[in-house]
Amino acid sequence: MLCFIPARGGSKRIPKKNIKPFITVPILWYPVNIALSCGFEVVVSTDCDEIALRAELGGAEVHSRLPSLAEDRIELEEVLYEYLRDGEYETCCMMLPTSVFAKREDLIHAQELLHDYDLIYSIVEYEYPPQRALRLNGSLVEMVGPEHRNSQDIPKLYHDAAQFYVFDVMAFCAAWSNGGRLLEMRAHGIEYKRTEAQDIDTIEDWEIAEMKYRRIHGT
Repeated sequence: MLCFIPARGGSKRIPKKNIKPFITVPILWYPVNIALSCGFEVVVSTDCDEIALRAELGGAEVHSRLPSLAEDRIELEEVLYEYLRDGEYETCCMMLPTSVFAKREDLIHAQELLHDYDLIYSIVEYEYPPQRALRLNGSLVEMVGPEHRNSQDIPKLYHDAAQFYVFDVMAFCAAWSNGGRLLEMRAHGIEYKRTEAQDIDTIEDWEIAEMKYRRIHGT
């Protein structure tokens, strides 16, 4: 199976985010190492020479991304489709450079589950029920959904944990060609605990992720 890791060089909120040391080594090496341990062919797609060098040192192959596919407005699906549309691969695992919590056993299990779905990906329960969100109306604070004032009756909701996306390539290419998105495919979720996942967009997110990782691995 192909493991595709998109890692452009233009990070603004965390400079050099995709190769910044996480605990002790470049963060990019975490998903690379997990994917290699599963026997995947690992390809890092980047427009940055420094990221390319770190990827190769970590054991990955490098795909030089077109400058037009490295702009802020570009969706990850566009980069995926450009690489996968020639039909060389039947299945793919996309991981992000910040996928430090992905587990080898989950990636293996996801491959097995793919026989019944088009997409298997990591999910995590919302920390706080989004149905009880608040909004400002002038100087007043109001509940967006006052019918959800009793939190005991609110069903659980989940969001993307951003650790891995294992999918059928033909199904993805067909969906994207017809205006569909990756997460709109027929999918199954593998649940992660909130202590085992962290979206990393800011320095604060980064620090929280390191604390969670140390707690899990005892580093």
